Amino acid sequence: MSRDKPVLRAIKLLTLIERHPNGLRVADMAEQLDAPSRAIYRDLEVLQSLPAPLYTDKSGKESYWKIDPDFQNKLTIPFTLSEVLSVYLARDAIRPLDGSVLADSLESLFQKVWAVLPKPLFRQMVELRRAYLSGIPPQKDYRAYREFIQIIQSAIEERKTLRLQYEPRDQKPTQRDINPYALHLRNGTLYAIGYCHLRKDIRTFVVDRMQKIKMMEESFPAPVGFSLENYLRHSFGMFIEELVRVKVRFHKSLTRYLVERRWHPSQKNKKLKDGSLELTFEVAGTKEIKTWIMGFGSLAKVLEPASLVIEVKEDLAKALKSYAKPIGLAPRENFSKV
Repeated sequence: MSRDKPVLRAIKLLTLIERHPNGLRVADMAEQLDAPSRAIYRDLEVLQSLPAPLYTDKSGKESYWKIDPDFQNKLTIPFTLSEVLSVYLARDAIRPLDGSVLADSLESLFQKVWAVLPKPLFRQMVELRRAYLSGIPPQKDYRAYREFIQIIQSAIEERKTLRLQYEPRDQKPTQRDINPYALHLRNGTLYAIGYCHLRKDIRTFVVDRMQKIKMMEESFPAPVGFSLENYLRHSFGMFIEELVRVKVRFHKSLTRYLVERRWHPSQKNKKLKDGSLELTFEVAGTKEIKTWIMGFGSLAKVLEPASLVIEVKEDLAKALKSYAKPIGLAPRENFSKV
């Protein structure tokens, strides 16, 4: 288990103990979580500091860690302690939607949960969350779009067509009629996905690029066979184009970092003799994966497709040209005449 994520380890350990009402020895936990015993003891200390309702039951020379069954019986919500803790720590995932009806509904759920938790445990969870949260990326503020989000939700539930005044990036605003199928939050941006009457195909719309919105009287049938998961399965982000094979070679200094993560479901890793790494993807379009690749600078080289190789070369040439002349530098003064 990673040493830099004690909270996540503690939740994992708590979940494991919950699944074993007869208790577990530290040796059992260490074996099942593939961790040294000293790490297990540290995580048990984290849980006891909450304080989680843990206790040890002696059986001969062995000590078995258990959760007090009376504590779970006192809770009037159908969640285990680890589930409550996980939901609380994950609440910042929807921080971009603060002030929207979605965030309000989740906050209402939280308030009902907190009302039945012992106050000392709740206070410790608040402190734990402060220690756990870090590196939250920049987020959009959707409070101004509260009404828009509510209208989109209603249209999805009632299967009503929406009329939008929509401004695509770098284009003039256009009127779009769409049959909304889903709302999806990704990387701090909220998207509406549905059938576009103008394009006669399923399209993705950024909510904060909507200038006007109106729910029409016209209804639409349930989308046959549509699944948000299936729709996005080939995308490297949110947008869907033709399926293309992308192969990239990365410098050996990035190999460990890259293989430790799953960047896309289609990802295939190939370690080379010199320590470098080739990643191969099958993705729906190259626009988003190109941005990701170029973020690695000179440590990444596109091998396929040829069209993407050309695009990256052109973008790099433009970037180099922009650095050809200094920007914003004041002219040097000639002090030799002073």
